[in-house]
Amino acid sequence: MRRPITLLLAASALIALVACATTSTKLTTSWANPDFKGPLGYQKVFVLFASPNHNMRVQIEGAVVARLEMHGVMGLPANIAVPDSTLRDIPRLKEQLAQINVDGVVVMRPIGKSERTQYVSTSPGYWGAYPEFWGYYNYMGPTMWDPGFYVTDTTYKVETRIFDLKSGRLVWGGMSDTMNPTDAQVAATELAKAIGEDLRASGLVR
Repeated sequence: MRRPITLLLAASALIALVACATTSTKLTTSWANPDFKGPLGYQKVFVLFASPNHNMRVQIEGAVVARLEMHGVMGLPANIAVPDSTLRDIPRLKEQLAQINVDGVVVMRPIGKSERTQYVSTSPGYWGAYPEFWGYYNYMGPTMWDPGFYVTDTTYKVETRIFDLKSGRLVWGGMSDTMNPTDAQVAATELAKAIGEDLRASGLVR
């Protein structure tokens, strides 16, 4: 009788572990400028992920650009559109973006990282109807030789802002959390999708 229960508890713990380790991205807050009415209708959008990690910039900017192009908007990843030296020179950057007729800008900036470790028990966490000792012992006993384990969830917080380049004003801003990212492109695609849904809800895009 013990073995089936042990296997069941192990399976439950495995499911919990997979659930804890799954990558997920969600918006935690957002704001849309009421002065801008949709649809925005931008033709060229400059996309910048503000990070010293070049490889991550390539992946994230590329994923956001791909998402924009799915909706008929030309995206220009900063890592290709302008040299890094230009990013350090604001007058030169203004000139170059004007020359290539950019009308919208998306800036993403990592602003924090947090970790949370929790214990996952192999023992069911609810009150069982076992009024007789041996029934209860058979139910809970395997937890003595099948100990639980610890899992650590890592969450990255990213700020995203969308600017209207003609006026220089903020159109939309939001904060997001991404838990346990294993692939920067996947995380960026999830974030771009979440932002798109919020923009549609705000009436800024169709």
